[in-house]
Amino acid sequence: MNKVMHVITEKVQVFENGYDLETNLISAIILAYLDSRRILDFDYRDKVTKQSKVEYLTSKNGTKKVYSPIYDMISYEVESDEIQLDFYNKYGRVM
Repeated sequence: MNKVMHVITEKVQVFENGYDLETNLISAIILAYLDSRRILDFDYRDKVTKQSKVEYLTSKNGTKKVYSPIYDMISYEVESDEIQLDFYNKYGRVM
């Protein structure tokens, strides 16, 4: 499971799919800023990938992250338990 976060606003998008960090980052950029109707257009995605100047990072604890300085967005892997904990901390117990 991947999270994509806008670094400045701290808005988060969660992707529960088998795609890699870069693919989900590009999807989040297209959904947030660009023409979301073209999300499956591979030529368009390639163009967005080049424009976003994607960088691969490794944190001190060894986790891999993908960052776009143009859009100030970062993609990283999380465990599903972390997503549930975030939800619980935000909304409390839900029945």
